[in-house]
Amino acid sequence: MNYPDFHLAGKVAIVTGAAQGIGRAIALGLAHAGAAVAIMDKEAAALAQVKSEIEKMERQVLSFAIDLADTDAISATVQETFAHFGPLDILINNAGVRVHKRVLDHSLDDWQQTLNVNCIAPFIASQAAANIMRQQGNGSIVNITSQMAEVTSPFRVAYCASKAALVQMTRVMAVDWAEYGIRVNAVAPGPTRTPFTSAAANAGAMPINVEKVPLGRMADPDEIIGAVQYLASSASSFVTGSVLVVDGGQSVHWR
Repeated sequence: MNYPDFHLAGKVAIVTGAAQGIGRAIALGLAHAGAAVAIMDKEAAALAQVKSEIEKMERQVLSFAIDLADTDAISATVQETFAHFGPLDILINNAGVRVHKRVLDHSLDDWQQTLNVNCIAPFIASQAAANIMRQQGNGSIVNITSQMAEVTSPFRVAYCASKAALVQMTRVMAVDWAEYGIRVNAVAPGPTRTPFTSAAANAGAMPINVEKVPLGRMADPDEIIGAVQYLASSASSFVTGSVLVVDGGQSVHWR
């Protein structure tokens, strides 16, 4: 019998948007599980801190301070990671942006900025990674979408639409790349304490009512790690095209 194996020793992972919040937690979590990690983010100083923390774990790490709206830079960093580490096992598309405005106030630039990072960047990164993974005959891609892909919220029309698109992208890639042994899944976090959500809530653009969450609180970023590690590891070897919701029960509970 083959028992589930959640360990990632000897694996190579890429994490986008790794400088803070959920992305930072994921990068540290994968490193803790044994993976060598390449991290990407435009926030160079914060990214350097994450790199330092991974190095203290005595794990291999590469750091790329890039704008995830730059498609050429994304492809180049995936190739550089492969050239440095060899086989690429895991890609975590975590980077995301939100514009907090009512529908009538959303501009075309707001839409383009959101789609560039939330949809186009994951597509480019996944395509670059899949071109490597298909030669290996295996690989795991995990897209960090959102509970907002399924439910609605004011102030976030572009964000909700982009995350819904990412869910469908996940499903299509899963079917399209199954023949290469590449699994593609998604994790959909609910309300999570991050610098981004704190700033938005303080600005009055994103009220968080924990009474709507059956578990009665927001998640901490490190509570997302387990779901990602499961989908990245061989423990989920027969799982593809799935969305794992991590939202304290909010999306299934009407109140």
